[in-house]
Amino acid sequence: MGADPPRFPYQMTGKTQGPVILSQHHAGLLDEFLIERAESSLILLANSRSAGLDDRGGLFEGTYAAYLEDGSITGVAAHFWNGMVFLQAPENPAVLVSAALAASGRGCTGISGPYGQVQEALPELLKKKTVPILNSRNTLFSLVLDSLAVPALLREGAVTCRLPSDTEVPTLIGMRIAFLQEHLGRPPAPSLQDEARELVTWQQQTGNHWVLETAGTLVATTAVNTGVPGMVQVGGVYTLPGYRNKGYGRAVVAGSLLTLRERGVKKAILFTGQNMPEAETMYRALGFRPIGESGLVLFQTNRKDH
Repeated sequence: MGADPPRFPYQMTGKTQGPVILSQHHAGLLDEFLIERAESSLILLANSRSAGLDDRGGLFEGTYAAYLEDGSITGVAAHFWNGMVFLQAPENPAVLVSAALAASGRGCTGISGPYGQVQEALPELLKKKTVPILNSRNTLFSLVLDSLAVPALLREGAVTCRLPSDTEVPTLIGMRIAFLQEHLGRPPAPSLQDEARELVTWQQQTGNHWVLETAGTLVATTAVNTGVPGMVQVGGVYTLPGYRNKGYGRAVVAGSLLTLRERGVKKAILFTGQNMPEAETMYRALGFRPIGESGLVLFQTNRKDH
């Protein structure tokens, strides 16, 4: 989780006629815009802080297109190294998405952001893409960690939530692939293995992955997808078939949040599909409360082509 970006003096007046491709000297302006919308823009905020705004195709880097008006950013879309577009654009999001895609030169693997904005931008993408493999409407949940409800399984020591060892990384990669296929509809492909390995390796190196163990068996996992000081996004919650409906998913999330609270994290957010009532029940039981909606659209694309 990155540190705050350096502040750069940057003045302009009036409204730009169209999108501007941001560079590092816009970092302060972008941070000001995103921090006010942190819960619905956390990936944009975290990636821009940790990787900067200059796009060389590296991990977490992206091309950022924004509207500028009277010295402030009023909307942004970023096309990241992995082909995903993330946006926070209350007005004309399709124009920003098109500008980011054109400037990056990469293919688009999907788009995510506030639900209404994603749906407004989607027709522009469909001019060049096939039917999405996923077009989901998700609920955004938030939890102040001081209000976390710790489940009895964890309190009574019936299970153990811990950081995994390096020797368990292959198992975690397999669980990540299963999560992507089961919950996001991703078909088998070599790129899926690469994507899972890239993310799990980063999470392992940064201490942002947890497993739940019972009777010597790993049965569930969760991770931090992204974060900034004080706030994280939980993701990749997965329980192995055969161990479901036993409270293990709830326990692994709670265990990870207890560790994060000890690290000084104050708030956690997560998304869950509105067609997943069991997951919503689980998160509400931990104390999470809905605060908005997000959209996630994925296309079938071979990332090696990007």
